[in-house]
Amino acid sequence: MSHWKICVGVLGLGIFFGGCATHSGSKAVRSEPRNEKASIQYDFAFDAYMNGEMIPALGAIMRTIELAPQNAESHNLMGLIYFRQGKLDLAEAAFKRAVDLDPKMSESFNNLGSLYLAQNKFAEAKDALLKAQENPLYLYPERIMNNLGLAYQGLGQSAEAEKAFLESIRLSKDFYLPYVNVGRILHEQGQLPRAETYLKEAARTCSECPEPRYLLGRIYLTMNRQDDALKMFKEGAKIDPQGEIGLLCQQYLVQR
Repeated sequence: MSHWKICVGVLGLGIFFGGCATHSGSKAVRSEPRNEKASIQYDFAFDAYMNGEMIPALGAIMRTIELAPQNAESHNLMGLIYFRQGKLDLAEAAFKRAVDLDPKMSESFNNLGSLYLAQNKFAEAKDALLKAQENPLYLYPERIMNNLGLAYQGLGQSAEAEKAFLESIRLSKDFYLPYVNVGRILHEQGQLPRAETYLKEAARTCSECPEPRYLLGRIYLTMNRQDDALKMFKEGAKIDPQGEIGLLCQQYLVQR
């Protein structure tokens, strides 16, 4: 998997994926209402997905779709389950079915865009995310803008990427990901004080996220601020002791 940080709703999937699955009590538009039996199965699938139990989640969402085959929200959840299982072609088909059933379902367009980002299909991601923007009632537009910034970045359009990330921050001041993504761009451009500002804000908004601390540590090394660098690497290693970022932090600590 690449280093791209892709926004996911409520679960960490190794990467941050698009919009989250929506519980049946949400305000999501449904192209076909679920009857009582379908709703029970959907709730079971949703809870299993949230608990990381993909096999029972998939079985329940399949039964849900048998009972209400035209329900867009159910196909969206099926796409998330398939993605979690690494079945990317099936995930793509499920998200496409969801947006066919409900062309205003920004969540599924965002998920589809995120799926393409995970595959480095940046042009396809951009197209899907622009579609996601078309519904002004979507509750999480900051997610779309963050992912759109990643699509622009993948296409080599750094200025457009930075604009999208900053718009994501404007839409939600406490959303962690765009701060990291702007900080990474500024770091790569050598704008270290500005990068520090955004990455410190990322660390503030997400106390359990190792990446901004790792990037801050690298910046502080470049700025010859050894004590600050060590502090960041220690925090990153503590937060993520067995993860990729945590291990990178540990490497810097061993070298010191």
